Amino acid sequence: MKKAVTIFAVSFCCLPFLFSNNTCAAPAVETIRLPEPKLNGSFSIEQVIAARRSVREFTDEQLKINQLGQLCFAADGITDREKNLRSAPSAGAIYPMRIDVVLPDGLYSYDPDSHSLTRELGMDIRPMLYIASFRQQVVQKAPCILIISGSARKIEVKYRGRGERFILLEAGHIAQNILLQAVAEGLGSVPIGGFDPKSVVRICKFTEEFEPLYLICLGTPAEKPSLAPAIPAAPLPAPATEQPFDIRTKKIVIIIPKLRFNDMGFFGVQEACQISGVQSDIASSVTGEIKGQERNIVTSTVLIRDINVDDYDAFVFIGGPGVREYFDDQNVLKLVRSANQKKKILAAIYNAPGIFAAADVVRGKTVASFVSERRNLVSAGADWKNTDLEISGNIITANNPEAARRFGAAILSTLRLQAK
Repeated sequence: MKKAVTIFAVSFCCLPFLFSNNTCAAPAVETIRLPEPKLNGSFSIEQVIAARRSVREFTDEQLKINQLGQLCFAADGITDREKNLRSAPSAGAIYPMRIDVVLPDGLYSYDPDSHSLTRELGMDIRPMLYIASFRQQVVQKAPCILIISGSARKIEVKYRGRGERFILLEAGHIAQNILLQAVAEGLGSVPIGGFDPKSVVRICKFTEEFEPLYLICLGTPAEKPSLAPAIPAAPLPAPATEQPFDIRTKKIVIIIPKLRFNDMGFFGVQEACQISGVQSDIASSVTGEIKGQERNIVTSTVLIRDINVDDYDAFVFIGGPGVREYFDDQNVLKLVRSANQKKKILAAIYNAPGIFAAADVVRGKTVASFVSERRNLVSAGADWKNTDLEISGNIITANNPEAARRFGAAILSTLRLQAK
């Protein structure tokens, strides 16, 4: 159990290790209550991130108590007392970490609950930490060092086998908070990961439960960075409100032959329309019930000769044995040419791309189709591919009914692209 300590009311003039220009004697102090942290700074978070650099050269100036309090708050301070939440995220809100502060006159442990420091050792341990960190000069000369330690054992109670991983992650969160807060306080800092943790435990007289993970060296940088307080930018004029694109405003006509259309091709496109909410009509050279190759029955409600090109955004031709009637149907060919001139989407699956060859709208286009239409398409100037799906400008083609769903999705994707 942690021993009870008395919290002394300590005036700033009695902390010579915190004020380089102070000469009054310091009483024996067990606990130092830190000033309340400020929650509004002079710099934006973007400025602080941009200005952060690793600094290894410091002046002899000691940290002020308000700087020290701000650093401890950033590391592990309580930000919500009702929920006991702290400044850095912690797995399961367990907070298995401890923060210790090394100053010229000793080692202090930070207590988030009281936002105070308790002296644990009354001697300068920096020379020993210098040896433990493989003789890195910055450790010996830094006016202040924050030690971040973690207890994997506390995490293991809830997260079996992941304690070590989580304390390493949490140490990273805490370290970054400290580094950024240091910049905002006009301080330099450098994180040190190269040290012998067992030596640090022995020097600091930590219990075996806590493993030192990071040393953060801090002080006034020998070369001060230029960091001007953020000036609020003038408010930008509100941008013109753009209505979000709604694909449900688009309309497709699915054109099938009057005899034996390909069921799979038709339902692949119709399903895509239903899922997305796109409006679709069914058209043919006749109206009424039409039977597919697999005996499915759909109802045509629009005659091809009555289609107004401006009423639709995409024209989709479904193949099947009966589609050849459209290869020399002047109503169909006129419709295809008119839609192509207006850059409407023209789509065809299975053997229906042969209609586009007959209408002479595929010259220079890459197309796919059932192999029976290869010769017609090549003769019409198309680059025929033995692939499932091809998109070439406003022309979308697929070679077999198995690609029907991809074919339907491609039509909708092209509609969205055209709307941008």
